[in-house]
Amino acid sequence: MPEISSNELRKKTKDLEQTFFQKYGSLLFSHHPDCEKFKNHTIKIGSMHFCIGCFIGYPTAIIGILLFNIFKIYLLFDSMTLLVSGIILLSFFLLSPLNLTKRKGIKIFQKFCIGLGSVFLFWWIWTLSADIIFNIIIFILIFGVIVVILNGYHAYSFLKTCRKCKYKTDWQKCPGFSKIYNKN
Repeated sequence: MPEISSNELRKKTKDLEQTFFQKYGSLLFSHHPDCEKFKNHTIKIGSMHFCIGCFIGYPTAIIGILLFNIFKIYLLFDSMTLLVSGIILLSFFLLSPLNLTKRKGIKIFQKFCIGLGSVFLFWWIWTLSADIIFNIIIFILIFGVIVVILNGYHAYSFLKTCRKCKYKTDWQKCPGFSKIYNKN
């Protein structure tokens, strides 16, 4: 078996990473097809499309958690206020099944509220006066259920939209998926 130098190995690894990113990089920013029916699900900045949920919701949650920690904002709220605020803000998810997110501005507001609700819920869990192991288990359970519900609903609505299309989830023929499909 021939020996591969560390430089050759690094070059091969870098080539594989570039190939992977060239093929699938757009999916990291927007996992929606480039299709008129999904136009309301993305924000276009320059030539790139970004998923509104991921581009607004996740940064809101991450930045919110960090700011709540840096400035100790979570100390301003009692445990019940953190919990109720988190539940109320997360309940903005219901705007989607109620078909109230047709306008992009409402969808952006919804994703911001979901991200902020996650912040309040996160800090409710981490300020519980229980053992850290208990808090970790509660965190995994609650956020696991939230992720399953959100992703399950998004997968269902995604497929429901695609099944109404004339291509009926035939990704090979669908022009919305053509860029991604043809790269494979």
